Amino acid sequence: MKSSFLKNLSILILGVCLVLVKTDTSEAIYGENYSQIIWGYLEKLCALGPRNPGSKGYLKTIELIRRVGEKYADRVVEKPFLVQVSEKEKVRMVNLELQFKGTEGGAPIIIGSHFDTRPFADQEIELEKKNRPILGANDGGSGTAVLLGLAHFLSEHPVPRPIHLVFFDGEDYGTSGSGLNLLGSTHYAQSLLKADRRSWPYWVLILDMIGDKDLQIFKETYSLKGSGRFLDQIYSIAEKQKVSSFKPQSKFTILDDHYPFYKMGIPATLLIDFDYPYWHTQEDTLDKCSSESMFSVFSVVTETISSFKSVLVSGRK
Repeated sequence: MKSSFLKNLSILILGVCLVLVKTDTSEAIYGENYSQIIWGYLEKLCALGPRNPGSKGYLKTIELIRRVGEKYADRVVEKPFLVQVSEKEKVRMVNLELQFKGTEGGAPIIIGSHFDTRPFADQEIELEKKNRPILGANDGGSGTAVLLGLAHFLSEHPVPRPIHLVFFDGEDYGTSGSGLNLLGSTHYAQSLLKADRRSWPYWVLILDMIGDKDLQIFKETYSLKGSGRFLDQIYSIAEKQKVSSFKPQSKFTILDDHYPFYKMGIPATLLIDFDYPYWHTQEDTLDKCSSESMFSVFSVVTETISSFKSVLVSGRK
């Protein structure tokens, strides 16, 4: 009897160990798989070259986003618009939106990033470098890569609320103070004024410059003011996942693609590492980025959006 008992106990212990190994392995494969997918997209984006409006890299990036959307999303929506950049010149731009229905319905969560890059490098000192468009591996590239990775995730793991992945154009187009920045997000937000408020986003989350090897994401001021409870949820999940790059202190007030939504009273959050020494320079290249940094943000975001149910909030879903 004793021998039989010990044999059965050994089998039970072995089974438990195998389950634990399988769970750990599954999580490792999960992390490695999406990390590789996201990094692969960033490599592709950088290989296309600068993505300033009208450039070859810009047009090929639009094609890439469109292809990913057609493969993984429930619906792809392109929203072109014209921008008057001078008295005689208008530039055509486009926001691309990959829509996922969700399992429970309700007002959508927008997760956005700008895919365009700066047409010039205003933080360079040398004139020759200053007048060239930047590659934007981190600034524009990292957020776009994570959104493309999210398209894979959402097709395989639907979350309760509808998710709209929005690739904003024209965030980085003009010089400081020109009024030619945040063009895509401003156009998108203003178009909501013509729509039923019940269709407005439940929450807007913007990812920008989240690929830095030394990632440090502080709480941005407008995000704190306009979306405090969402920010708390993100940081709570980051703490649970032991993602140390999410810093609980507030440090910057930034005009980014969340701002047009914030002005309308829509909860809008920006995740950004603004302590990036290569910002708006020719040195914003792939070697300054990290797959670990981007995946850590991806991991926090996926758990966050999975936690929001379609319950009535302030009279609307």
